[in-house]
Amino acid sequence: MFSHKKHLVMTCTLACSQAFLTACSSDDPVDPVPLDSDPEVLIWRSCSTESTLQCAELKVPAAYNEESAADITLGLNRRLATSQPARGSLLFNPGGPGGSGIQLLEDLVDRNTIPDSVLDAYDLIGFDPRGIGASTPVDCSEFGIDDLDLYVTDRAEIDGLINMATRAATDCHAKYGDYLQQLGSLNVVRDMDSIRQALGEDTLDFIGYSYGTRLASLYLQTYPESSGAMVLDASISPDSSLSLLVEGALPVLQSNLEDMLSQCTRVTPECSLDDLLLRLGNKVSELLAAENTDEFELLGTLVLEGATDPEFGDFLVAPLVSYLLNENVSVLEDFVTFLDSLGGDGADNDEGITAQIAVLCADDDNRPTADDLETLLNTFNTRSDLLAEAYLPLAASCVGWPEAIEPLPLITTRTAPASLVIGGTTDAQTPLIWSDEMAESIGGYFLASSHRGHTAVFSERSACVDDRVVDFLLNDQLPVSGNCLANTD
Repeated sequence: MFSHKKHLVMTCTLACSQAFLTACSSDDPVDPVPLDSDPEVLIWRSCSTESTLQCAELKVPAAYNEESAADITLGLNRRLATSQPARGSLLFNPGGPGGSGIQLLEDLVDRNTIPDSVLDAYDLIGFDPRGIGASTPVDCSEFGIDDLDLYVTDRAEIDGLINMATRAATDCHAKYGDYLQQLGSLNVVRDMDSIRQALGEDTLDFIGYSYGTRLASLYLQTYPESSGAMVLDASISPDSSLSLLVEGALPVLQSNLEDMLSQCTRVTPECSLDDLLLRLGNKVSELLAAENTDEFELLGTLVLEGATDPEFGDFLVAPLVSYLLNENVSVLEDFVTFLDSLGGDGADNDEGITAQIAVLCADDDNRPTADDLETLLNTFNTRSDLLAEAYLPLAASCVGWPEAIEPLPLITTRTAPASLVIGGTTDAQTPLIWSDEMAESIGGYFLASSHRGHTAVFSERSACVDDRVVDFLLNDQLPVSGNCLANTD
């Protein structure tokens, strides 16, 4: 099946069309919930004998607004600044929602892509947001919650999707109760301020990727006086509704798909983009009619990955074009075998999928009906005739979920310090316009970049972006003008 959850994780990646929900805008920040007692002291220990990182745990309330709420445990790790005493602590979030900040920090340290100047100055802090990994996790994979990434083509299949999603949501809620509704972004932001206090920092410096930009913007809105240098890389929209995530992504996905297939001359000089798009659409219809699930899932996963990640598309175009021209599935199978030989476990994070849906549905109070989804499918098809059916289930993620306790209003603040908001021109998960809109909404500096794909900071995708981030973190200097549209080395 065309598996959208592997690719969006806004997705994070995270908003609803105005036909479903009009977000309430407010000039006033969301009221912060203070801690009732002195901050807990973090006790750091070695994460393992093989690791140079240290780990700790922090107790926080499961529900900040309930005095008698039980505590949950947040897992953290850190890399101490090379030069001590450190300038401060720099917190990271990898996005998702559902991504592990602990794993992100491990990966960043292993890849050695963080500039030495930042390593010298900051204690780097990773944390697993509540519901994920080492932070009182949730996992409803036994109820099929990770099997809802269907390719939905008509009303009957929409009805089937709603039935499956409702059963999974009901069973998941029976397992975890109201804790699922306490996984929303506002509580994660409160957790971040609890971490700040436990670290003994007056302000929080933070790099949020993708969905992590929602956390950054909410922190700026909720705790402006405690906000330090906030970097939003591949920002989501300030509107938290879910279907906007899908509708906004589809035009960029379609453009990336066409750009990828336009490279077909590497395979045959006589190729035509229109012909290849027609062949791809016909092949999808043929496989669906024949109920050829294995080949459909193989083709769909590769096409989605190529449309999502242009760098992957560069490698995919030759086998994909060969497959479309010759209809020989072994070309794609051999390509996947080659990818497997390069390493990587390729395992799905079922815990992350549960938390992803729980966060999205805690932030957005829309629960679409079958009629709503049928209307959305028609709208999505005007954005991408091929990919709309693959992405509709993401818009249906909250079907059957309990009512949101703290749905998010439009994110906006006029009291927070200026932040750095970065968007990429080929980003299909968080389109460039969202970064522009977020910067306008929170008073940040919008930095457009022509790096390829999703996110850029400390990924070796753009030296231009990294230079500006370092200058912001270490010198408190936002760019005076300009962008990173030409410099992507």
